[in-house]
Amino acid sequence: MPEPRAVLFDFDGVIADTENVHVAAWERTFALMGLDVPPEQCSKAAELDDRPFLAEILEGKGIEGGAIDGWVGRKQQLAAAMLRDEPRLYPGVVGLIRRLQDRASLAVVSTARRGDVALVLSAGGIADAFGAMVGKEDVSNTKPDPEPYRTALERLGLAAEEAVAIEDSAAGLASARGAGIRCLAVGHRHGMGVWVGESPFLEDLADEEAVLEALGFVD
Repeated sequence: MPEPRAVLFDFDGVIADTENVHVAAWERTFALMGLDVPPEQCSKAAELDDRPFLAEILEGKGIEGGAIDGWVGRKQQLAAAMLRDEPRLYPGVVGLIRRLQDRASLAVVSTARRGDVALVLSAGGIADAFGAMVGKEDVSNTKPDPEPYRTALERLGLAAEEAVAIEDSAAGLASARGAGIRCLAVGHRHGMGVWVGESPFLEDLADEEAVLEALGFVD
C-alpha cells in the first residue's frame, strides 16, 4: 500500500480535549442567568448544539422568551476565551503534526464550529499545518454521514484511497468509511471496543513512530 497523501483529523477527542470546556462555559453562563442547572444536565452540552441545548433547558424550566441568541453568544465568548488561554491539545499531537506536514496534506474534519477549531489550532501553534478545514457549517449532514469527509477530499483535490482518517468515535469512523477512507481509531477518551470495528487502534497519539506506522508511513 502506498503512503497516504493526506491525513484527515477529527478535532475534539483526537487533536484536543475541548468537551469539558464547553460544559464549563455553560455552567458559568447559567450562573450569570441566575439559573440552577444540575451538573448532569450541563453535561448534555457536549452532545447538543448550543441553541437547541439552551432551548431545552429553558423549556424544562418553563421559561419563554429567554433571549437564546444573546446567551448563546455569551457562552461562546466564554468558551473561546478559555480555549485561547488553554487549547488543551493532547500529548504528542504537535510533534506528530509537524512530522506529518512535510509528508502529506493535512485537514481537520469536525462537527464542531469552524471558529472553535481555528481558535484552538491557532492557540496551539499548528494552524499553519492544515490545508483544509471542514466544520459543521460547511455541510448539510454531519457525521456519521460521509459528507464531511467527501467535502474534505474535494477541497484537497484527492481521492479517498489517497487518504487516511484519525477518529475517536463510531460516528466519525462510519463517516470516513462511508466516504471510502481507511481509518485509524484513537482511544483518548475511550478504550478499545466494538466501536473500533476493523480499524487499527491506538490508545493515544503520544508515540509518534507507532502512529506513523499505523497510518501507513514507512521511513
